Amino acid sequence: MIVSVSAGIAAQSGATMPLRVAVYDVEPYGGKGRDGLFDGASVDLWRRVAEDRHWQYQLTLVARLDDLLSGLEAHTYDVGIGAITITPERMARVDFSYPTHRSGVAAVFARKTGAASAFHDYVMAAGELGELIGAILVLLAVIGVLMWWFERPHLSKDGTTETASSVTSWHEGMYWAVVTMTTVGYGDKTPKTHLGRGLAVLWMVGSLVLVSLLTTSLIARMTVSRVEGIVANRTSDLSGKRLGAVSGSSGAEYLDTQRLAYQKYETLADTFEAVASGKADAVVNSIGALQYLTRTRFADTIAPPHGVLAPAYMAFALPMNSDLKRPLDRALTIVTASPEWRSVEDTYFGQ
Repeated sequence: MIVSVSAGIAAQSGATMPLRVAVYDVEPYGGKGRDGLFDGASVDLWRRVAEDRHWQYQLTLVARLDDLLSGLEAHTYDVGIGAITITPERMARVDFSYPTHRSGVAAVFARKTGAASAFHDYVMAAGELGELIGAILVLLAVIGVLMWWFERPHLSKDGTTETASSVTSWHEGMYWAVVTMTTVGYGDKTPKTHLGRGLAVLWMVGSLVLVSLLTTSLIARMTVSRVEGIVANRTSDLSGKRLGAVSGSSGAEYLDTQRLAYQKYETLADTFEAVASGKADAVVNSIGALQYLTRTRFADTIAPPHGVLAPAYMAFALPMNSDLKRPLDRALTIVTASPEWRSVEDTYFGQ
């Protein structure tokens, strides 16, 4: 009761007792710069709100989200700011203000670069096209045998063997079929009979279709493979992958809800390092934090997030039944609707 009354007095007069504000240490929402000063999108937003309400406050950096929530439950802090996503689990512990940032759970993957990666994608794509490649090989064998059958030497009336044709065996027929299909055209093996030349015309036209079909299919499969490697719109996109998430984060809560196994890390930077070094396949976290860290520190090794697994909103966290909620919501409604704030927010998230 005493804490509630004190918070109410501070909210109205902002005089004697500064508000105790916990800052969740996750870039670009909250943290300390190299100069030791607090910065981040949520910190900037809080400063504007506090200025609008004439509140005095004291900022405290908190490394773990669970410590921040526990501090609010114990009334150690009056407000919690930063990358705090609104989730049902957290709503059972603390109250939330009017939404501060659009967010959502997303995933990032390592960039696919280099000749080894390209060769791997090529082999995988070729494996998926096994039926088409098998059909082409069968056609090559059939055309080669038919060409030999049409062009094989015949006995003349006087008992001598006619050797005008250059395709005198089935393996020479297959050699001719391969050379023709690949449009090499050495000219050392050419049909002489009318049937052989008719078959050659059909095979030349059919080869163009087959080669074009095989080439476009390979390119399409390789393109899909590369795109799917960096896009995650559904939970199924994460199946079979080694996942990493910060302990207690929105990404970890999402993976727990979906019953997906993952490795827990202390910081988001640690999870990025794991993916960059090949120890994990993907990082799951709030999309804003993923975008920022990818752009500022891991642009060469980690692809930016594409797609959202679960849309969500972030907000300032408050103790249950806090007297700060109504004046805080009013101030947030005013500040976040201003064009000036939207331009400031864009500088953090690169939107």
